[in-house]
Amino acid sequence: MSRRVNKEGEFAYGAGQVNPTRAVNPGLIYDMGEMLYTQFLCHEGYNSSSLAVLVGSKSIDCSKFLPGIGYDDLNYPTMHLSLKSKQQITTAVFQRTVTNVGAARSVYNATIRAPRGVEITVKPRSLYFTSVNQKLSYRVVVRAKAMASTQMVSGSLVWKSSRNIVRSPIVIYSPENGNMKTGNKERGGI
Repeated sequence: MSRRVNKEGEFAYGAGQVNPTRAVNPGLIYDMGEMLYTQFLCHEGYNSSSLAVLVGSKSIDCSKFLPGIGYDDLNYPTMHLSLKSKQQITTAVFQRTVTNVGAARSVYNATIRAPRGVEITVKPRSLYFTSVNQKLSYRVVVRAKAMASTQMVSGSLVWKSSRNIVRSPIVIYSPENGNMKTGNKERGGI
């Protein structure tokens, strides 16, 4: 009997809560405003006319945005890395900020699961919160070896406290042509 595998597994189940009762108390959240989404879409190659349809404004000029922090200009639990070369290691730095919406005094420790050929590090390895709504930032560095075109592998970063588990999928893939989309620049060097 063959086992069916969803090649886009990480994208299929993501980082969200499956249990609605537990979703009421997630422990940590990733805040994002309209401007961060707009900056991310600029990074992904959208222009002012295509963004106008999404955000309802004709006055967005992507060239006027300052470069974002980290590889994807996004504050989101999921991280994805598109390999740039079929021969060389690709490195990306992801900056994230979480807000404590759980217990005032709580400690979250990081656990990393990295697939073969990928090195994932996080700094700091522990987040120490002293109040509700406190924000703390962390940095994830992903270094991935080249892999076959259209291949996708996944790992994860899990923040665990005595009450909550907050999971961030990390997806690494090699696009069909082996290069990132035109217009994207290398970002987030170490």
